[in-house]
Amino acid sequence: MTLTQEYLDDWKRDLRRLGCGPELAAQILQAIRFQQAEQATALLRRQRQTLLGELHRAGERVDLVDFLLYTLKNQQRKG
Repeated sequence: MTLTQEYLDDWKRDLRRLGCGPELAAQILQAIRFQQAEQATALLRRQRQTLLGELHRAGERVDLVDFLLYTLKNQQRKG
């Protein structure tokens, strides 16, 4: 398969959108260029795990905000 510059540019754009840092993006792009699908897959899975961890932490923060709002609401009722 011959990779076009447009194809690689699309990958580069998508990796930025994923929040990949320059080093990780370069590693993934190199794997794509050399058609090393297993390497690219492993790197993308690692990024996926990072994103899931961030999502989990964000969910915990949302839960904390909800708790604080609930606390304030109950204080207003009692006060």
